[in-house]
Amino acid sequence: MSSNIETALDEAGKVCKKQKLCGANVSDCMDKLIAMVKASRDKVAAGASDAIPQLIAEAEGGLLKEMSSSTKELHSSINKLSKALDKAFDLQADVCKAMREVQFDQQLLNKVIAEHLYREGRFDLADEFVAEAALPGAAELRAPYIALHTVLQQIKQHNLGPALQWAQEHRAKLSPDGSPSSFEFRLHALSFLTLLTGSGTAAALGYAQQHFGPFKARHMRDIQRLMGCLLFADRDPGDTPYADLLSPTRWDEVAQEFARQACSLMGQAYDSPLAVTIAAGSVALPPLLKLASVMAASGQDLSSCSQLPFEIELGQEFVYRSIFACPVSRDQSSADNPPKLLPCNHVLCEQSILKIARSRSRVFKCPYCPMEARPDNLRLLIFPDVE
Repeated sequence: MSSNIETALDEAGKVCKKQKLCGANVSDCMDKLIAMVKASRDKVAAGASDAIPQLIAEAEGGLLKEMSSSTKELHSSINKLSKALDKAFDLQADVCKAMREVQFDQQLLNKVIAEHLYREGRFDLADEFVAEAALPGAAELRAPYIALHTVLQQIKQHNLGPALQWAQEHRAKLSPDGSPSSFEFRLHALSFLTLLTGSGTAAALGYAQQHFGPFKARHMRDIQRLMGCLLFADRDPGDTPYADLLSPTRWDEVAQEFARQACSLMGQAYDSPLAVTIAAGSVALPPLLKLASVMAASGQDLSSCSQLPFEIELGQEFVYRSIFACPVSRDQSSADNPPKLLPCNHVLCEQSILKIARSRSRVFKCPYCPMEARPDNLRLLIFPDVE
């Protein structure tokens, strides 16, 4: 990902934080201002003639000034974000120049869009889209996401009951041997901590005795740490050795883990394929537009290219599995066409080597340096993550 895009993302994060702080500050100031107005109204009713001027002076010198300062900081962050976006993206560029005619299955694309909307919880919009696109099997497509968001909503309300029930029902799929899964233990651990902070040590200890038994073989160390929390139940969580266990972010982590596990059982990736595709396209668009401009200047057309003359680096966040592409043939390696290491440390796929050498016992020169090699005397390379 380019540095300009990273800068824009950083500025966007700052705007979100400033917006939350500004919203909370303005809301607090408004509450105080309303209380001041009510107090001044009572003073006026009691006959105080200076109540209104005093209210105006206090508001202008304190609360209104504080709200103005907060909004100015927010607007300053928004202006910085706008400038960062201008640097990251050419908003005046004609993106159509980077387009090529591609044959695709329209129904498959419609299904991807509908799944994205259901995944995001936009059920009304997704239902409208499915109806207009006449997408078959809409009910079967919708049902698993209804169940997913029902449980997620309960987790956001700090109710782990439905998530625990889901984990117990899917033990056979979540754990290789069908025993209680690590995710199920995390849910019980969070339930234990919630009882500890809300109902006291007795309730938490009773819960642990009832539910932690099946997990002692795999999670004894974690259970021991949870038991240690009992000794610090009356202290501020931040002042204990178990501050990480009592962090409020654990609810968000559990919600994300549930969504990841549920999507996996549904045969879906955790990240929306549509969102990933659009994000990758936004990274690839600037170099594609630059290439189209250079080719147009030399009388060529990008749409006529069967493949790009160079590789576009999207960044590690878009690498989901390792691949090796032969630098000669541009073909991806496979079990029938594995990568081979030459004595000069250059790597080619086997089929490319045989085409160059024309025989397994014939000496050939590496296409990238003068060093010679023989096809039958090369080392097979195995990448652990390459299929």
